[in-house]
Amino acid sequence: MMRNGVIILGIFVVSFWKAQEQALPLNTSVLGAVPNSYFKDSNNELDYYTGTWRATFQDKIIILSIDKETKVPFEMFDKNFFRDQIRVRYEVKSSNGFILESSLNKNFTNDIRLSIRGFKTQSSGNELNLIFSGGNCSVGIGKIVFKKINNGQFSWNYYPGTTTRNDINCPPDRDYTIYLPETEGLVFTRQ
Repeated sequence: MMRNGVIILGIFVVSFWKAQEQALPLNTSVLGAVPNSYFKDSNNELDYYTGTWRATFQDKIIILSIDKETKVPFEMFDKNFFRDQIRVRYEVKSSNGFILESSLNKNFTNDIRLSIRGFKTQSSGNELNLIFSGGNCSVGIGKIVFKKINNGQFSWNYYPGTTTRNDINCPPDRDYTIYLPETEGLVFTRQ
């Protein structure tokens, strides 16, 4: 008898917990969402961008390694939520193969420098808005927009918000170069 009561209680707790999580379309606003809502890429709009992509710009080779991350926790307005998102790792090389900057092996757990994340699509999924966290002292922090061209190409549009360092808080011995291509319409090709 006691065992049946524990099983029923367990089923109730699991059902209640699952009821608190609400799956919503990816681009839904968090403003009216209940805590623990899951902003899910149910239409697989983010899948197009996954994989390895390559472009050249001003004698530099740029490689993007793009992964889709599912059910990533985040907090907004003092509420906890989950979302599917794109994580971009990149490498910028000189024309002779020297690595200028790379985030290919970063996990971004304790250090978000060089992090690029995207989770909002526009134009029926043909554009993806991303945020770049910047490098040292957040130099380069800004918005990146990917626009689909065809099945194997998208254009890159990067709009850095800060391009210089703060002389008061940022030590002068760090590299403050923005290695990502500061341009619009750069074409990346799927590899």
